[in-house]
Amino acid sequence: MLTLTAGPNPLPDFEEALRVIKVDDTHYVGAHSLRLPVKGGRGVYGGHMIAQSLLVGIESTRDDKTNKVFIPDSYHLYFIGAGNAKIPMNYTVEKLYDDENVSKRFIIAEQKGRHRLTCLVTLRRPGTKPFHDSDNLDISIPVPKIQLKHPDPDKLHQVQHTDFIRNAFGKELMDYRECPEENELYAAERWLTVFTGIRNQPKPGASLETVVEELPDAQGQMHTVEKSILRPKDSQSFKDPIYNFVGLADLSDSAFLTTMARILHIPWAPSIEIDDTYDPARDATYIMRSTLNAAHIFHYNAMSLDHHIYFHNEDYTSDDGSGFDICKDWLAFTYQMKRLSNNRTLVRGFLFNEKHKCIATVVQEGLTIMQNGVGRTADKSRL
Repeated sequence: MLTLTAGPNPLPDFEEALRVIKVDDTHYVGAHSLRLPVKGGRGVYGGHMIAQSLLVGIESTRDDKTNKVFIPDSYHLYFIGAGNAKIPMNYTVEKLYDDENVSKRFIIAEQKGRHRLTCLVTLRRPGTKPFHDSDNLDISIPVPKIQLKHPDPDKLHQVQHTDFIRNAFGKELMDYRECPEENELYAAERWLTVFTGIRNQPKPGASLETVVEELPDAQGQMHTVEKSILRPKDSQSFKDPIYNFVGLADLSDSAFLTTMARILHIPWAPSIEIDDTYDPARDATYIMRSTLNAAHIFHYNAMSLDHHIYFHNEDYTSDDGSGFDICKDWLAFTYQMKRLSNNRTLVRGFLFNEKHKCIATVVQEGLTIMQNGVGRTADKSRL
């Protein structure tokens, strides 16, 4: 079986790993180099690049007198090149606009003179209210059915990958036959939902818990899986709550573009499609037990092209129900693949907190080059 691993993390504390150093008002540098998603990856995990550039935007609003910062309202990034995991990122910030409530920043990240990304960040003063409370409508898509079905994601299968990201998912993600209602839906109408959060340093005295599970392979045969996990409630919250937004940005690039096989209702082992034989060495269900970020590896090559986040929070922690602790809570990430054309896939998703409040919307386009024969059994009438 193919084994993918990120290797031991030399910086298990998320805040330290993503920390940036201010050089001057318009220049910042990462305190450490960013990590690959898995060993042998072509470049730095995109979520780390998203998260650290967002942190730079936030830090650029820090008031020297009060030490307070603005919170992100929207974030728009374009990837230019793969990040080098051996050297820190350098950031140049252009302050486009500032008033007492709103700031706008244009940021360029580069390494050794080569641009890696550009992004535009809009931020606002925490607690900013609408002009008329009576007009403050709150309209959202419904709560994901999977979130209601699984009120305790700790009981689901969990994976912890790309240094800090944790996911939990049930058999609905492993086998589309668990959701027969999808058969009547076009592929672009189908929803996938995974639970997600950041694995931070464990609390003093907390320890890994060994669990034994039965998981299916691409043929539906069950296999016993034993692994050690750290329950989220045993993880420490961030010292600086602004990192909840940074952590959300980090995980928003995870399990998003890599699960198209499940949307298309095609086997996780593409060999079943191509020549009707089962090759366990090319069965993505084995990879999924460790990471969802590489679930596509036998089906297509994937690369994020852009990334957009809209944050729906009033403050770091909010009494309106939009607050979250990304180290301890299970956020529900529900998403659709809205368009596949010319080897590009457009995906859109929503993040819900444990109080069933939509706290962020994410949109991304990625390059998805299918391997020969993959997708042959997809229901073309539903594409």
